[in-house]
Amino acid sequence: MGSELLAETEDRSWGQLNTVRWLVEDHGPFESEKAFDEWVDQLASRQGIRITYIVDGRVVADSEVDFDRLSELEDHSTRPEVLTAMADGRGMHRRQSATLHKDMIYVAWRMEATSSLPDGVLRVAAPFSLVRDRLGDLRRNFLWIMLITVGVACGLAALLSRVMSRSITEFSNVARQIGEGKYDKRIRVVPGGEFAPLAHSVNAMAKKIGRHIRTIEDQKGQLRAMFDGMNEGVMTLDADGRLESYNAALDGMIAMPATARGRTPIEVTRRYEVQNLVDSLLKNEGEDVNSVIIDLMDNRVVEVGAVPYTDHNGGRKIILVFHDITVMKRAEKGLKDFVANASHQLRTPLTSIKGYAETLLDSPPKDFEGARYFLEIILKNANHMTGVISSMLALAKSEQVGKAFRRVQVSGREALEQAVITVTPLASEKDVSIAVEIEDSDLSVMGDEEGLLHIFHNLIQNAVKYSPKGGEIRIYGSERDDKVRFCVEDQGPGISAEHSEKIFDRFYRVDENTIDGEGGSGLGLAICRRIVKNFGGEIWHDGYGRDGSGARFCFSLKAASLD
Repeated sequence: MGSELLAETEDRSWGQLNTVRWLVEDHGPFESEKAFDEWVDQLASRQGIRITYIVDGRVVADSEVDFDRLSELEDHSTRPEVLTAMADGRGMHRRQSATLHKDMIYVAWRMEATSSLPDGVLRVAAPFSLVRDRLGDLRRNFLWIMLITVGVACGLAALLSRVMSRSITEFSNVARQIGEGKYDKRIRVVPGGEFAPLAHSVNAMAKKIGRHIRTIEDQKGQLRAMFDGMNEGVMTLDADGRLESYNAALDGMIAMPATARGRTPIEVTRRYEVQNLVDSLLKNEGEDVNSVIIDLMDNRVVEVGAVPYTDHNGGRKIILVFHDITVMKRAEKGLKDFVANASHQLRTPLTSIKGYAETLLDSPPKDFEGARYFLEIILKNANHMTGVISSMLALAKSEQVGKAFRRVQVSGREALEQAVITVTPLASEKDVSIAVEIEDSDLSVMGDEEGLLHIFHNLIQNAVKYSPKGGEIRIYGSERDDKVRFCVEDQGPGISAEHSEKIFDRFYRVDENTIDGEGGSGLGLAICRRIVKNFGGEIWHDGYGRDGSGARFCFSLKAASLD
């Protein structure tokens, strides 16, 4: 802008010089140099410029200097614009005037002589300070305009920034809340069109994450319920083989310490077999599924299965499942014992039958009376085998019934009286008396009439079998604490404490060698226990009889009035 203003001033100065030159040439002869000077003064004052006429370096007329002082002015022939004008016909220069002490623009024109003026140089000067002042004004105005513009722009920027900052802050808060798990949050206000795609993406991401998180939480809840509801104990190990978590079943099985997490399996289970299994799997030395069987201190048998898996970081972790197989192992042992005892129970009478039958065939007696003894032994052993087989079938039936048993109200008094009537002939043969002492009530229980009769018959028959000749059997019945209790007491040899629980096992006998004679199959009490459990009751050996001898067996059932 300054260069344009300067060029404009120069063009105007040239225009003014041409005007003055034309007026000088068109003017008539001047009477004297003084008259010419006066005319120059008048013209310069009207044009607002300085007019100077120089002849051979001498100033003939100057609008800014009195005529009387012109002779005092120095030689102007060396002025740059004068030299240029003399050489080229016209010249221009900018400098500070030594006379006026102002910055001036000088334009000069070489003039031909006229009727009243000699050859010379016509010069017009315009103050350059005006240009500078105007430039200064323009700069000041521009500065103010710029300052105002910047101020307004800053104000608008601050306002827009505040609005934008508020929107972005809200945007950031929503994004932060989504990151903290509040997946229902959404970006409602978009700070600008350029943020719209990002806002839509964040909202869509939050919606998808929320849906995935809900699915994961549902699955987590299901897995947690399964984890805590399992009867099997579960232990999870990290990539270093240290415990991460376990369920309540494992705690009840092993009694986990409070500081179990972070420990190794051997520290919490105290079994080296489990630790060896874990170590082999962590080293990829074992199969993908492996197991060991351990015995706990409370005589339980547990099978520990180990399943390795890889987590999201590629680490190899392990899940240990502790399955209590005590019942199964006991069942296996019971089955083995059952087969062994059944074989023993049947082999002895079969051997006896075979031996006596071969004797009859090889050396038949001459008369029937001689053969009777052998035939009676054969019949006795056959009856014993029949008893064993019948007892085995009865036990199997009682176990099968126990799986889906429907109890009804049964009179305990009537069942007891019927059993006593059935066993009385056997007791009479040994001169054994039966005394019944029961309360004056029906003593009704919840069960099955046939099963209750079997219990009474077996207990009373055993009492008769082991009672001495002329002995007495006492039977008690009472109702206490919402339960009906019956006891059968004899005066036989009794049962020591070491056999007190075992006598209810299948084929268990206090005297294992008793096969013939008065011995039974060893299944009677096992059948009684099974039937009582079907009825929801208890049966036990209650020690010795009233006078310190014999044995007393008791069982209790739920009173019928409670159901």
